[in-house]
Amino acid sequence: MKMKLIISLLVMCLVFPSGLAQAQNEENSCKPVTFVNVTPDAFECMKNRLQDYGIDVPPGNEGEISERGVTGSFEWDGKSVLTITIEEKPFWVSCETADERVILFVDECKGP
Repeated sequence: MKMKLIISLLVMCLVFPSGLAQAQNEENSCKPVTFVNVTPDAFECMKNRLQDYGIDVPPGNEGEISERGVTGSFEWDGKSVLTITIEEKPFWVSCETADERVILFVDECKGP
């Protein structure tokens, strides 16, 4: 089950050809998604999982992640609040779908 959730998120990052992503604009960027009660362990879990899949994650509590036409940013307050924004994505992927994948991914590391 966990592998399916991780793979669903990574499909957005790894499978979509980079040439098909359009320039960042209102249609390709999504509203930020904010998570509360994200512990330091959960935050590190997320970063490690992305790195395990070959996605470069910058050090620290904020940064940008980009892979094959999908670009997102994250900001964690160092205590419990994490905000993730999909800034650029293929035009055929809705923000709702992107947000659902992000939520599933975060929930896997965050736990119940």
